[in-house]
Formats: sequence, structure tokens, C-alpha cells
Amino acid sequence: MATIPPRVALTEKAAFFGGNVGNIVFSTTINAFLLIYLTDVIGLAAAAVGTLFLVARIVDGVSDPVMGYVIDHLPVTRWGRFRTYLLVGGVVAAFSFVALFLAPAWAPWPLAAVWVAYLLWGFAFDLMDIPLNSLIPAMATDPADRRQLSGIKAFAYLFGGALVTAAALPLADAVGWPAFVTGLAVVSVALTATAAARVRERVRPAGEERYGPRDLVRALVTTRAVVVLFCAVVALTAASGARSAGLAYYFTYVVGDRALIAVAALVTVIPTAAGTIVFPWVARFAGYKATFIGALTLEAISIGTLLALPADAVPLILAALALTGFGGGGALTLVYVIVAELVDFLEWRGGHRMEGALASLGSFAAKAGGGLGAALTGYTLSATGYAAGQAQSAAGLRGIVLAQSALPAALALLSAALFALYPVSRALSARVAADLARRREETHGLLAR
Repeated sequence: MATIPPRVALTEKAAFFGGNVGNIVFSTTINAFLLIYLTDVIGLAAAAVGTLFLVARIVDGVSDPVMGYVIDHLPVTRWGRFRTYLLVGGVVAAFSFVALFLAPAWAPWPLAAVWVAYLLWGFAFDLMDIPLNSLIPAMATDPADRRQLSGIKAFAYLFGGALVTAAALPLADAVGWPAFVTGLAVVSVALTATAAARVRERVRPAGEERYGPRDLVRALVTTRAVVVLFCAVVALTAASGARSAGLAYYFTYVVGDRALIAVAALVTVIPTAAGTIVFPWVARFAGYKATFIGALTLEAISIGTLLALPADAVPLILAALALTGFGGGGALTLVYVIVAELVDFLEWRGGHRMEGALASLGSFAAKAGGGLGAALTGYTLSATGYAAGQAQSAAGLRGIVLAQSALPAALALLSAALFALYPVSRALSARVAADLARRREETHGLLAR
């Protein structure tokens, strides 16, 4: 069997980028457009949909760690620990994604149909998302490779998200929602399959013994670093979810030009890409904690300025969104690097490697944050008198502005405040990396063959 190169190749990075684009197009479509699809196309009440989002996330809170445990304990195939299950999960998630949009449109009881489809989506997405999120700590131990892979992942998410945000409504209007979501699912499966085939898993656990349920509970519930990071990421993704869910309402009803949704999405691409590069570079000198908090603070201030901007100040609105993307891109990139280091920390402390378990927390945080952000947006709209498809009252317009600015700003600041409690220092991370490298050399070497 050929030896796997010790460093991550360019072809792997390209495939990893594509796999993450294939993943984020699902999340972006759901986070940005499911709420407005269900209110304005299907005709459901905003508050009813918000309740669905919240309840489904509670269910995920129970199921996601279980799914992470299962994936960590599935048989290792010739492709490694995660790639086979990424391929299978990508197909299952694609079918579930299409059903989420078609079921409420075709069923006689749309609210009941979307409840069933949305709950099933939570399970199906885990099968794709957890193996994908497990790959960074499995593909590399070199800090430079991990930073690059984290930047690639963050940029793929932001690039794919911007692309979908720009194209979704025009394409759905042109070809219909059934054709649009089906086409998106086909593209996602192709990208996911390419990633599963091309990336390589290099890192094997320092020990061969697998962890048990008690080890899982102890790691996820009683480890301060895990709890702090999880809560911070939920707040971070809730801020992103609120921005995504409110964007279509903001440009449709407040600014009065739906076509600007695509412009706003595209304007944020370059600043967001810059954030994925600049903030990890800054973190090399300032540390992950200070840099992460700084990125979130910039994001909060930038999106919060929409409160003071008049609806016709389009250039200033776009500039505020661009700065939001710059800070958000940096924060998102740093999350993936921190999670990879946390996998090492748990193995160093407890003797068990838990990529799937931590990836399940990341998956839950993303879904919980997106659901919470969308739910809070729905409740804000409902409380301020939003009327679907109609001219809005002054209170309704103010509610949309609050949902698009004050709400995500507050959530981003909450994330920064929570992460200030994170206990793993730069010195401890360096010690962990050195100790684990020595353990692997003593057992079976660094490279998986």
C-alpha cells in the first residue's frame, strides 16, 4: 500500500473545499430561506415556525452526541474512520433536504409535514456533517496544515453560503422551489463524493482502545473547555442564523429592493475571505482567545450599525455587511482550529480520541444556533406585527430592522463574553501536541498507512 504523504496535498485541499461547499449549501438554504419560504410561500405563521425550530434543536441536543459516539465506533474501512460515512451521509442528507421543502408544499397538513421533515433532517444531516467536521484533526497534526484546512473550511462555508444567498430566490422564482432544491442536492452529492474519495486520513489514535459512554459524558459534560466552547459556538451560529433569516425580509420590506440580496451576498465574499486569512495570522501572535473575541466584537459592532442607517443608505448598508463578514469569517475559521486542538486535548487528558463526539457538538451547535437565530427572528417578526407578503406597518419594519441588526449583534457579543472563560492556553496546547506526538511514535508512528 502506498505511503500517505505527511503533509496535506493541494488536491486534497481542493477536494476538502468542495466537500464543505456541498455541506454548507444545505445549511444556508435552510437558515436563510426556510423561514421566509414557510411564511410567504406555504403560508405558515412565523411564530409557529419559530417554535418548530426551537423544539427541533432540543431534540438534536439529545441525538447529536449519540450520533457522534456511533460514528466514532463504526468499523474502520479501507478509506479510514470517516470518509466512507461522509459519502453515505451526503446521499442521505440530500434526500432529506429535498423532502424538507417538498413535504409542506405537497402534504394536506403542511405544518405537520414540516415538523416531521425538519426533525428527520436533524438526524440525516448528522450523518454528513459529523464525518466532515471530524476530518481536520484526522487529516493533519501540523499546526500550519490545520490552520490552512480551517481557513479552507471557513471560506468554503462563506463562499458557498454567499453563492446560495445570492442565487436562491432568483433561481427558485425562475424554476420553482422543487427544481431548485433538487438541483442543489445533486450538486452537493457530487461535491461530497469527490471529497470522500480524494482526502486522506493521516492521524491514528495514540491508543487503540475506544472510549465508552461514561468517557463521552465525562468529556462533553464535565470538561470546562468543551462546555465553554460549545456555548460560545451556539451563540456565534445563532448570530449568523439571525442574520441569514432576517436578510431576505430586510431587503424585501425595509430597503424595498429584493435584488439587493444577491448584491449583499456577493459584496461580503472578499471581506469574508480576507477574514479567514487575517485573523488566523493575527492569532499566531495574539493567541486564539483574544483574536476570536476581537473578531466577534467587530462583527457585532458592524451589524449593529444597521440600527442607525436609513433604508436608502445602500452603500453604507453594504459596507456594514462587508465588515460583518470580515469579522465573522475570522471567528468561524478560528472555531475549527480550536476544535482540532480540543480533540488533541481530550486525547491527551483522557486517552481517547473523540473526533466524532466533538464534531457532533459542532454539528449540534451549528443547527442549534441556526435554529435559535431563526426562531428568535420569527418571534421578533411576530411580536412586532409582521404581515407576510404585504406592506409593513412602522412597527413591523422596526421589528425587521431589530431582527437583522440588534439581535445578531447581541448574540455575537454573548459569544465573545462566553469564550473569555475558555481555559486552554497557548502553552498548554503546545505541551499537548508534543506529548501526543511522542505517544504516537512510541505506539504506531504518526502516519496512517
